[in-house]
Parts: sequence; C-alpha cells; structure tokens
Amino acid sequence: MRSQEAGATRHRILEVALDLFSRQGYAGTSIRDIAEQMEMTKAAVYYHFPSKEELLADVLSPAMARVNRVLDEHEAAGGAEGTRALVTALVDVIAEVGPQVVMMLSDPAVGSHIRALTGRSGLPQRVGRALLGPEATDPGLAAADRIRAACAVASLPAGVAAWRQAHPDETSLDEASKDVLVQVVLAVIGRD
Repeated sequence: MRSQEAGATRHRILEVALDLFSRQGYAGTSIRDIAEQMEMTKAAVYYHFPSKEELLADVLSPAMARVNRVLDEHEAAGGAEGTRALVTALVDVIAEVGPQVVMMLSDPAVGSHIRALTGRSGLPQRVGRALLGPEATDPGLAAADRIRAACAVASLPAGVAAWRQAHPDETSLDEASKDVLVQVVLAVIGRD
C-alpha cells in the first residue's frame, strides 16, 4: 500500500507541477510553489523528485516521447502528402497533450533544460527540420528555411493558446480547430 500511496503522490506532484509550469513558466515556478499547492513540505516534494530539473524531465517525458515517435515515423516521408501527414500527426499530439507541448515549445527556460537533460538538440529545431527537410546549401535559402521552420513551430503553441482562450474549459482540440492549425503550419512552410 505504501508504494501505491507514493506513486499517487508522485503523480499528483507531476500534475501540479505541469499546471504551475504552464501558467507561471518553468523559471517562475519554485519547488515551494509546488509544495504549497500540494499542502506539503518542500522536503516531501524533494523526497519524490531530487531536483526541479528531474521534476521537469518527468513532466515532459511523455509528451517528448510522443513527439519523437511522430518524428521518427514521418521524418523520411517527404513530399506534399508526407508533410501533411507529419503536420497532422504533430497537431494530433498537441491536441492530446497540449499544455505539455505548448510549454515545451514556447518556454525558453524549458528549452535549455531539455537539451541538457536529453543531450539532443532542441525539439523545436528537430520539428522544423522534419517539416522542411534537409537544409539548403545556399546560405540565403537556408536562412529563409530556418525562418519558415521557426515560424511554423511557433504557430503550433500559438494556435493552441488562441484556441484555449476561446475554449478555457475544454481539454482537447476539436477537429475543425485541428484542421485550421494544420492549414496554418502548411501555409507558413509554403506547402499548402
């Protein structure tokens, strides 16, 4: 029973941390904030998570794994249909785990921790490369592609944030909103 209670407490800490990180930002949330929300001591939170970075890693790992699986499945697809399938799959993931992905893609403090935790380049850069394919050899074209990729990646959390303003009590994007978001990303990368 003790391990079940510890697991339930750990799960609740993750939920509270996700809520606070998404509302206040990672840098703006302290372990004290999480402990107060949980009505426990900071030491109790540290018992389950030795550091704020480990807490962040556990909060984000399910969403990061889902996005990485989508990228692994669709990166090599190429062509208009492959790009549309990739964008649709990314939007589906965002629709299902929205707050995590929005936080992951839009909080600069989180981005640097993701690179430190995973040893990989930032997920937004990987998404951008997947959307546009190999970098152009011409420096001017490569710069334009990087701009398009950054804007396309930024449009995902921006679109979810705009949707959330209109639907504050809903937890997942409706099909019409997902379609709009897919069309926006495709238009930004010039593949509509």
